[in-house]
Amino acid sequence: MTRKTTNQKVNRTVLAVIVVILLAVGGGALFSALRGGGGNGAEAASAASQGSFLEDIKKRGVLRVGVALSPPHTVQLPDGTYGGPNILPLQNLAKALDVRLETVPAEWKNIVAGLQAGRYDFAANLDRTLERSTAIQFTEKVWDYPAVFVVKADSPYVTTDDLLKSGKQIGTAQGTAHEASFVRQYPTAATLPTDSFTNLVQALKADRIVASLTDLPTAVSQAQEDSSLKIIVPTPDIYRGLVAYGVPANADSRSLQTVNIAIERALNEGVLQAEYAKVGYLDETQLAGAGLLKK
Repeated sequence: MTRKTTNQKVNRTVLAVIVVILLAVGGGALFSALRGGGGNGAEAASAASQGSFLEDIKKRGVLRVGVALSPPHTVQLPDGTYGGPNILPLQNLAKALDVRLETVPAEWKNIVAGLQAGRYDFAANLDRTLERSTAIQFTEKVWDYPAVFVVKADSPYVTTDDLLKSGKQIGTAQGTAHEASFVRQYPTAATLPTDSFTNLVQALKADRIVASLTDLPTAVSQAQEDSSLKIIVPTPDIYRGLVAYGVPANADSRSLQTVNIAIERALNEGVLQAEYAKVGYLDETQLAGAGLLKK
């Protein structure tokens, strides 16, 4: 057999293999297209334009929000459901999707686990942290805040250093981002982890802790309701939270963009700020004027 004949046979074999591969790829794509488009074409187009995450919510007819209490942003309402200013953008989103919004009670220590387990579609009022971002996705920021200390009004301590040098326990809320930040920065500090902000206040009044580390909105709410409590704002910050909604790790980018637009609209139109004002929320620059700052 000549070299030329051999080369021709090799070339024909290579071409045959290429044709088989192309047919397999094309056939697979065609099969996939038939499976995806064999039903309602309009429905498929709707899912593509809306995003599969939000499309699933529309089909279910319910937008579920996991909520851990953090007054005044997330609170328990008289009817037993949860609400508050932080839920407003999601309420608007539910209306736009023409679905019902349902709140699901959660605790800070397991709110991310509940989202991962599919108990709800969004985790409300959740700090964006590096650790959490390895497990879930986040929307754009809804608001931000510093972590502060709540102390008794007659406390002799007025700074972070004062509290640390006291050698007494500082209460923290389990699972919160500011607890993690505090422990990282002050690993030798004495702490008393507690499962709720309410229990932190009780521990403070019972002198089991010298201060409670909490987010500013919760601290403001507590000090407004109880004149025996005051607030210490750490300098520099122990932690400044960028608060967003947590969403499942597999939520598609098209759906996430729609949620971010709902947040953006609530902020740009001022409705979110108006809701904060209604519940008496103050930022750190307003504490002294309201008599809530420890001096």
